[in-house]
Amino acid sequence: MSLRCPVCHEAASLQLSSGAQASVGTVAVALERRPVIACEQRHEATPPEVVDAAMAAATSSLPRARKRLLRHDVCGACGAALTMPVRRTVRPVTVEGDSEVPVLTLRFEVPSTRCPECGVDQVPSRSQEDLVVSVPAVFAARSPDST
Repeated sequence: MSLRCPVCHEAASLQLSSGAQASVGTVAVALERRPVIACEQRHEATPPEVVDAAMAAATSSLPRARKRLLRHDVCGACGAALTMPVRRTVRPVTVEGDSEVPVLTLRFEVPSTRCPECGVDQVPSRSQEDLVVSVPAVFAARSPDST
C-alpha cells in the first residue's frame, strides 16, 4: 500500500514520532509514541484508522457509569447506585491496529468510582464526554520535539 501525505499529496511513509499528551476537562491521556504519515516536506498526520481503533479500545476498556435524572449515577454493569467517592485513577488501554500499525498504549488519568455492589471501577457520567474528546486530542497534539 502506498501512502500519500494528506497535506501535499506526495509519497509518504508510516513512522513513529515521539509521544504526546492531552488534557480535556477531567481527563488526561498520554501516548508514548504516535504513528504518523510523514513526507519529505516534514508534514505529519495520524492515520484516521489509528484514531478510530484507539476510540474503540478506550470505549471497550473503560467502563462507564449510567446517568440517572435527578439521582446519583448508577453502575453500568449491575445498576446499583454509585455512592462511593470519586478518585483519580491511571488506566492503561492497549490499542491493536492492523499489521502496519504497531500496538500502542494510551495511559488515561480519569476520575473513577467503584460500585459498592459488584466492585466495577467506572468513569462517572460527568467525565464521559471529556473521555471521548481526549482520544482525538492526544493524536492531534504536537510532539514536544516538533516545530
